[in-house]
Amino acid sequence: DIYVCMISSAHNVAAQGKYIAIVSTTVETKEPEKEIRPALELLEPIEQKFVSISDLLVPKDLGTESQIFISRTYDATTHFETTCDDIKDIYKRMTGSEFDFEEMKRKKNDIYGED
Repeated sequence: DIYVCMISSAHNVAAQGKYIAIVSTTVETKEPEKEIRPALELLEPIEQKFVSISDLLVPKDLGTESQIFISRTYDATTHFETTCDDIKDIYKRMTGSEFDFEEMKRKKNDIYGED
């Protein structure tokens, strides 16, 4: 999978008529830039390009003994689904139970009187 996120002056991050695109993937070969080439071709012409490769890191232990709970590093996804899963996992390791989203809905109803 190749992920592309593009932002512009509409987001107040680039000059009018300019765009900033972030292209990411999980590296699977010894030629990582070649892996994202199809996405880069869609974005041409490209004025400036910065390439970086970051390792994916995971905690060495669950944190239950040390009470130090460390998250994983961000992966290539741009929608943060795996980051949300990691947050739920940390919560479970800290408390011993799953996060109860229904309970949060009930509290919101109590505070705001919404259904």
